[in-house]
Amino acid sequence: MERIRFIAEGDAYHAIEQADGRHGVFCLLVHGFNGEPAELRELAGVLHEAGYATRRLLLPGHGASVYDFAAHGWDDWFAATKRATEQALTQYERVFVIGHSLGAALSLAVAAVEPEVTGVVALCPPVRLDNRLERLVAHLHGVVGAIPTWTEDVRDRRVARQLYRRNVYPWTPLVAVESLFQALPEIRALLPEVRCPALVMRALHDHVVPARDGLEAYELIGAEDKTLVTLERSYHAVTKDVERRLVFTQTLNFCQRVLSGADVTDATDAISVDNTIV
Repeated sequence: MERIRFIAEGDAYHAIEQADGRHGVFCLLVHGFNGEPAELRELAGVLHEAGYATRRLLLPGHGASVYDFAAHGWDDWFAATKRATEQALTQYERVFVIGHSLGAALSLAVAAVEPEVTGVVALCPPVRLDNRLERLVAHLHGVVGAIPTWTEDVRDRRVARQLYRRNVYPWTPLVAVESLFQALPEIRALLPEVRCPALVMRALHDHVVPARDGLEAYELIGAEDKTLVTLERSYHAVTKDVERRLVFTQTLNFCQRVLSGADVTDATDAISVDNTIV
């Protein structure tokens, strides 16, 4: 029987968990920094239509208040993602962990320590970020507690606004940003321990997580079965942007291939995409 739990999103309600388990396959989807489960709604729908149980995780400190956000950091986010993965592994035969931005880093970190994970998909994973931003955050530390949240990094803002109502904090606490920067060396150190099949996607015009981070993540991942997809038109919000449908297709194809037992060994020739899909 299908189990659906709903959360409010503006004036509508959307399923955050759709679980029928027909194929014994579960996909945990993890949103980004100062993000929300809604940004993964379409991707979760595609996976669910393919017969997979899905859950869009709400990370600690998100969906509450900026003060709650400031009280949480990498350790809390990692613990929540790991706990959700462990729970899924007790209920489903095959578990994929899929994340965007911060969620991508969390997904990779959990895959590194949970050998039973079937596969991992990392969309725009941060492993270094821009050191100029790190210096700015360090300079502002102790001077201000928060900075205004930046405009969403998406090429086609008109379509993104039509599809999604963005509900994020207008202010971003610096302590939360610092927590992510401090975790980056740990993330890089964990990547060689990722042994399950891995799909990494990066966006060449990402103004939040440099495209080189995606390449470095791909190179550091220890799995023999790994693939790098390069999106040539998208900005950071790849699940909302002009190539979002291709992101969904690549993710679903990856899951289906892994489940079928087919193998792709060290796909060093990155898949480049130059067509616009709206």
